[in-house]
Amino acid sequence: MRVLIVVLAVLLAIWPCAAKIPEVPRFRIVGPSEGLPSTMVVAISQDRAGYLWLGTLDGLVRYDGAGFRTWRHDPADPGSLPCNAVQALHIDALDRVWVGCGKTLSVLDAGRRRFVHYRAADYPLLKDGEIFSIAAFDGGIWAGTTTGALVRIDASGGMSSVNLGGIEGALDHAMVMNLAVDNQHRLWIGTSNGLAYYDGKQLHRQYIADEPNREAAVFGLQWTGDRLWLGSESGLHVLRADGRWQPLAWSTMFGNGNEFWGAVATPDGEFWLGSGRGLWRTRGERPPVPALSGEGPLSRRNVIGLMGAADGGLWVPMHGTGLGYLPADWKRSAVLKPAVPMGDAIYCNLAPAKRSGGLWQVDAQGRLLRVDPSTGDSFQTGLQSPQLKGMELVSALEDRLQRVWLGNLTFGLSRMDLRTGDFVHWPSDGPEPSSALSAPEWIMEHGDTVWMAFIDMVQQRDLRTGKVLQRMTQQDLHGLRAIDIQQLDQGPDGRVWVAGEGGMFAWDEATGRFVPVAGLEGTPIQAFASQSADTLWVYRASGAEQWQKRAAGWKRVRQVGEADGLSGFDASAMQIDPRGRVWISSLRGLWRIDPSVHPARVRNIGTRDGLTSQEFIQHCLLTSGDTLIGATSDGSTVLLDTAMPDVAPFVPALQLEHVSVLRNGARIALPMDRPFQLGPEDRQLQIVSRLLSYSDPLSNRYRSFLKGFDTDWQTIGNTGIREFASLPAGNYELALQGIDPLGNRSQVRSLQFSVRPPWWRSEIGIALIGFSGLLLSALLAAAYRRRIRMRAQWQLAQHKRELAEQASLAKTRFLATLGHEVRTPMTGVLGMSELLLQTPLDGRQQGYASAIQLAGKHLLRLVNDALDLARIEAGKLPLDYRDFDLRQLVGQVVELVRPSAEQKQLAFHCELDDALPPALHGDASRVQQILLNLLFNAVKFTERGSVHLRVTTLPLHTGQGLRVEVRDTGPGMSAEQRGRLFQRFEQAEGAVTLARHGGSGLGLAICRELAAAMGGAVTVTSALGQGACFVVELPLHWVSTLPAVMAPAVRAPSLREQAPLQLLLVEDDATVAQVIVGLLQTRGHHVTHVLHGLAALAEVSTRNFDAGLCDLDLPGLDGAALVAQLRARGVRFPIVAVTARADTDAEPQAMAAGCNGFLRKPVTGDLLAQALARVLADADDGQRDREAGEA
Repeated sequence: MRVLIVVLAVLLAIWPCAAKIPEVPRFRIVGPSEGLPSTMVVAISQDRAGYLWLGTLDGLVRYDGAGFRTWRHDPADPGSLPCNAVQALHIDALDRVWVGCGKTLSVLDAGRRRFVHYRAADYPLLKDGEIFSIAAFDGGIWAGTTTGALVRIDASGGMSSVNLGGIEGALDHAMVMNLAVDNQHRLWIGTSNGLAYYDGKQLHRQYIADEPNREAAVFGLQWTGDRLWLGSESGLHVLRADGRWQPLAWSTMFGNGNEFWGAVATPDGEFWLGSGRGLWRTRGERPPVPALSGEGPLSRRNVIGLMGAADGGLWVPMHGTGLGYLPADWKRSAVLKPAVPMGDAIYCNLAPAKRSGGLWQVDAQGRLLRVDPSTGDSFQTGLQSPQLKGMELVSALEDRLQRVWLGNLTFGLSRMDLRTGDFVHWPSDGPEPSSALSAPEWIMEHGDTVWMAFIDMVQQRDLRTGKVLQRMTQQDLHGLRAIDIQQLDQGPDGRVWVAGEGGMFAWDEATGRFVPVAGLEGTPIQAFASQSADTLWVYRASGAEQWQKRAAGWKRVRQVGEADGLSGFDASAMQIDPRGRVWISSLRGLWRIDPSVHPARVRNIGTRDGLTSQEFIQHCLLTSGDTLIGATSDGSTVLLDTAMPDVAPFVPALQLEHVSVLRNGARIALPMDRPFQLGPEDRQLQIVSRLLSYSDPLSNRYRSFLKGFDTDWQTIGNTGIREFASLPAGNYELALQGIDPLGNRSQVRSLQFSVRPPWWRSEIGIALIGFSGLLLSALLAAAYRRRIRMRAQWQLAQHKRELAEQASLAKTRFLATLGHEVRTPMTGVLGMSELLLQTPLDGRQQGYASAIQLAGKHLLRLVNDALDLARIEAGKLPLDYRDFDLRQLVGQVVELVRPSAEQKQLAFHCELDDALPPALHGDASRVQQILLNLLFNAVKFTERGSVHLRVTTLPLHTGQGLRVEVRDTGPGMSAEQRGRLFQRFEQAEGAVTLARHGGSGLGLAICRELAAAMGGAVTVTSALGQGACFVVELPLHWVSTLPAVMAPAVRAPSLREQAPLQLLLVEDDATVAQVIVGLLQTRGHHVTHVLHGLAALAEVSTRNFDAGLCDLDLPGLDGAALVAQLRARGVRFPIVAVTARADTDAEPQAMAAGCNGFLRKPVTGDLLAQALARVLADADDGQRDREAGEA
């Protein structure tokens, strides 16, 4: 046993560690589930834009890596594909797509809009044959038919032909099956009866060497790899560029039953061959081997039309499956199913074999196996132990003493000696125990110690004895932030480093504690790998970071994140290969970062690269020389050759697939080859771009930058779709760029467009708005000026009104004062004249006295008229609305006016309409005043003829209204006279009228104002020499019944009325007092006169009076106050207020003060007698009422 172990150790030591990775091609299949309309692909080609074109038995298909577009036959569209079964496909230098479909040769224009057809009915040179081959040669398009026709279509669309019957072994009746062009500019023609070529001038027959049948059919014809590959009935033949036939020892492999259909040369010198029995691979003189898929051939059916991709990959049609794509770097990786299952695929049971360079693994029988990373094969070492049987490994380490430390779920921690096979276990319940919660996830050798990390602790053990030297737990962290170990490994400075929750920590031997690594503390770290003593890579949730050591600590010098294509994920492990590239495993595949370029090139390797699973097991990423080894969750082992050079970089094409906008509720396609314009109401502008790189289309990334809108490049993921909900008005240029998984970037593609502003923001709109604004400003300015002007006018009017009001008030006050001042002396004039007339006078004296009395009365009437106008202007003209007898009022007016008319020998007529109501509701005194003024005016101005009064109802008014016409035969008036007739102090002929007729010119003005106050109007019609007609219309309501008239009570005069009365007169004006005293004394009364209120109080206190007369305007104590004082002292005799005031408030104030009667100056003896009789009678009635009440 010991000898066997020694032999095995020697074998392991000399095991080649630089062996290549197994070459297992894994095709990415594009089939019906990805949208491929038919798996029967017979031809493949690629246009200048980069699109892949497929000729299938169900139409012509274009593939952009993300989706398919299909052209099929439409009987209703003559510009559609002539049939669905495409037999030949070719794309010319003008990017036109030529197809052979049945007996028709068709071409799809470069705009991809419609087909142009060449049919035998229109082109007899086609000889009505099926078309299976198309090629470009000598500036034209060549096509061969099954009826032996070889035709050429030139640039103008004209057709010519080459006679295949004019050579030795005529081929004019043979089927033209293949066409190929070599590097010497010759067109090779493969037919059912042999081979020929055309050099542009004449046709040459070519016989195949070692072909027993000189007229053998040519099944496949392909120029690739500087040689012509030809398949015939006898096998595969190769014609080299020097014109010699290359003998192939394995030629007959591709004889009958396995006919050769096509070949593709690879950049590394290999050839892929398609035949009737599948896909083959060969190099040099080596016999072809079938391409395997897992344990069986990739395809056992015809492989026709395979094509090399622009990026070095391979396209292979697989009938019944779809279209296969093999990346150019397919040899970089291999996926192996190891002989020993990976358990539950949760923990990593691979351990690096330091001495042999392989991997250690334990099988289910307890045998220790070595795994060859170049083939994935497992070899027995001869070591077997029952203690290994069923052991599920979590971690493993081979130390320098040739002992393997095993973290396992059976014992926790175990160690096996490779030289003796002895085992030592450290269970959780034994001496030097391991954790009871888990096996160690990390084990590393450091000097004479072994470090291991459990889920709840970190241990340091002696390398030789396994004794625990240090134990870090949650209770004793030894400087750690927490027991959350993401990685335990040797740092770039040779110390033990721990990455976890608090960042990075390093073991300090001097203090026996972990200390934070300067610059790397704080943010959690998931994985790290040392590149050199001063360079470190770490991975955080935000991405990968490169750090370099400085004097003050570690400094981050580079960050690779989402903007570089490294999407956020949780890292499982990290390694750095000999070329300095960073590898990170995760549940989203394997990521490679190449920091040698800027920006860093990031590539993701997943299921689309041939991996059977992209979910890598935690902490299971190892290196063995140039080989990267990982384990995935499906139990597979992934091998990657990190030394293999990358595929040569190239610039993939980026094409605009679709540009559209939502307009009026419908999506509208927009031009992609020229600028376009959007309207202000357009929404959801959508730009779809496609990066035509097919290595891994779903991993292509796109970014865009809209100048004038974006501040930086915007990543748009792998969809290639950029959408704008809405854009402000302006000119825009959208820059687009695609990046494939290998980091190849396309040229920046630009799309220019503009967004039209709303009409109100367009140039015309702005001009219109500007003009409107100017117009509005002008209008506003005019309106403002008008407002200012109107305000000034209003202020002026207001000022004028105030002045007018002030003037009116002043005038009113003046008239009131004038009336007061006039009434007082008028009392003397009228009173004295009345007293004078009561004395014995001769006729002459009697006339003088009467004239004085008439003049005084006229003056009083003028004053009253002026006061009425003043009250009207002040709005204080009182109207006493009561029911009154209209006919009675008219009769009284007639009786007053008739004597004056008769005195002038004028005929006076009065006419009352029968329709007049019995009574009206209104101010009878004012109506009477209007009638008297108009009638007296008519009598005054009429010298001869008549005055006519006519009273009727208002027409078109029911239940109300009075119309009065006063017509005379006077001199009449002109229009100018009528215009100023109703103005105050105006008369028809001015001074002439005043001289002839007298008057103040206020009567008509008062009439109009009174009528207006009652809601009516006064108008006049007149002409010179034709008299005048005044019309008064008053909207007074009708009353159907006459007002009740109380018959005056007949009573005997009281004793006080008959007997002389003791009267008290309080008057400060001596003349007025003398008049009143005289008028009263003539009636037999005794009058006591005092000048002021104090004297009146004194007289009342010493004497008794029957009645009193008191002026309201007294010096000192005025009349109202005096009456109030008297009433307060209990004086009960009646008092009559006598005043010269003309205002309407005088009488109410006097009555409120306690007066029993009211008289305005001037007074007459009759007025005084009537007033005294009235107040004394009222006093007697009141006394009797009191006595009756007391009884």
